[in-house]
Amino acid sequence: MALFVFVSFAGAKTTITWWINPWRIAPPGFPEDQAPGSEDFPKWISEEFMRLHPDVEVKYVVVGNTEYSQKMAASIATRTQPDLFKGPIWDSRWVEAGLLEPIDDYLTEEDWEDFYEIALSDYEVNGKHYVFPWSFGTNGMGTSMLLYTPDFEKAGVDWKDIVENGWTMKEFLEVAEKLTWDTDGDGENDHYAISFGAKDIHNIMNFIYAHGAKLSNEDETEVYMNSPEAAEGLQFLVDLVDEYGVVPKGVEGMGVYDVIGNFHAHRTSIGFGGPYEIGRITRYFKSQKWEFSELFEPVLAPFPHVEGKDPVAYASTGGFVIFKQPDKEKRDMVMEFARFLTNKENMALLESLNYLTSRKSVNAMLYEGDEYMKEQVDTFGNIMGDYGMEFFGSQSFPWTEMEKYFTASLEAAFAGTKTPQEALDYFNVEANKILKKRK
Repeated sequence: MALFVFVSFAGAKTTITWWINPWRIAPPGFPEDQAPGSEDFPKWISEEFMRLHPDVEVKYVVVGNTEYSQKMAASIATRTQPDLFKGPIWDSRWVEAGLLEPIDDYLTEEDWEDFYEIALSDYEVNGKHYVFPWSFGTNGMGTSMLLYTPDFEKAGVDWKDIVENGWTMKEFLEVAEKLTWDTDGDGENDHYAISFGAKDIHNIMNFIYAHGAKLSNEDETEVYMNSPEAAEGLQFLVDLVDEYGVVPKGVEGMGVYDVIGNFHAHRTSIGFGGPYEIGRITRYFKSQKWEFSELFEPVLAPFPHVEGKDPVAYASTGGFVIFKQPDKEKRDMVMEFARFLTNKENMALLESLNYLTSRKSVNAMLYEGDEYMKEQVDTFGNIMGDYGMEFFGSQSFPWTEMEKYFTASLEAAFAGTKTPQEALDYFNVEANKILKKRK
């Protein structure tokens, strides 16, 4: 549906149009026995802003994730783009084309101190910032690990030390060997420390980056994910399966839900994810969507790191983008609406999704009265704040075109049809072909 930008004139209301992808956030007072739909939050917050500003009309549209890019491209082409949007896309080339408004003049000194640095720098172009930060992190894949503590205690491993101080790759391997055992006495291990899936890119990528690999050069004109460091990282993962036997075989055919399912059913002691994934454990246990042996509360821990190097963590941020507003009065009001969406009170509503926010002060107040969840949220925020990085290039980097080749390289490495170096050489060739076509 096309959206038109309405220009305010004397005696008329200022109309603000905005898009949001489906976020099932519970607004204040929402019935606890009901699940919020995708329109409950945007409808409520639009009405709240209009109540505070009677001279403004706010119109929202919920746009599905799969159609967002196409709809946005069409709206830009026909100059019917919304005034602001929150969605799964952002392209720095829009800044170069003069389509977006920088937000720097609308941030207070408190904002600069309160927002996580990466939440602002992710959307920085030529020293200016273009997104009002909102969410911080997604489901936690590639960011943090989940530990089933009874298994660690059974194996005599101090999981609290891992949570507080981290662990090296060597220490991780030593622990993994203690967490792998034969449960039925037939002489074959059937419980493993951890599992991986070749289609579960985020978590595998963490280990590769931890060894010092980089996706591309700084200006993103050349991919070199076949460096010795990258091959060493992938070799480490292959060895966990083939040499050390702490990971079940079949990695080449597994995806992220296979990996999560193994953790839910306690076939593995280490899983992946953040606070959102902990919330899914409760929801899926109740619905019996996956095999569960019990409802349990895992703890979050950082990924292992190479001796002498920091760990890494996938840090994904998101927020609200403002399209160019020629009329200053309307621009000020659109910016005010973006500030309203991202103020402390409204941002705290992300707690209903078990998401973290981009404000440190808000995260510090979440989950009051729930000591367990508060500890996990604090751990998650510290991991992303200290070690967070972008795994897949800038917003304009064509990773989505490259992803299938990276998955194929992982499948080949785990299946043993290519060495890790050969597999990554293949990916590098295909990825650089894509970059060359874009020049």
